[in-house]
Amino acid sequence: MINATQQIVTECGIGACTIDEVARRSGVAKSTIYRHFANADELAVAAIDELIEVVATPDHGALRDDLREIVMAFRGMVRHDTFRQLFASMLSRAVDDPEFAEVYHHAQAMRHTPLRIAIQRGMARGEVDPGLDLELAMYFVQGPFVAKRFVELGDLTDAEIEFFLDLIVKALAP
Repeated sequence: MINATQQIVTECGIGACTIDEVARRSGVAKSTIYRHFANADELAVAAIDELIEVVATPDHGALRDDLREIVMAFRGMVRHDTFRQLFASMLSRAVDDPEFAEVYHHAQAMRHTPLRIAIQRGMARGEVDPGLDLELAMYFVQGPFVAKRFVELGDLTDAEIEFFLDLIVKALAP
């Protein structure tokens, strides 16, 4: 069922993922699917999550090194056009569908865990201003990388990553 869902969302977009279509492609009864997932949105997000590499939370003892590892993992994932298409499809659906937006935001929060922990560790080590809003700091860290890849549709070079990391670490410092 997960494989069929992955095929649907990568071939046709997330909007084409319905319980009926997953049941048809997978041969799994709809009742079985509903035992595991409340709706097609939850199933689609679960299937996409399995396509996304799980990033372990690094702990190199320095914020910049931890951020570099997280960014390099991000760069490796988003180099694939399929990932970029899935991200765009999910974001578009979240904008248009409040129920999907809730599922999407929950999944995003889980994916942000390594970055959140890295920044919290930076705060504990005195590398990050403890008065900063953690959520806003996370968006600040992600911003240049997401903009370069998804807005500009460009690849991140090593030099750009190092440049952005230098600016980010300076901006977050106490």
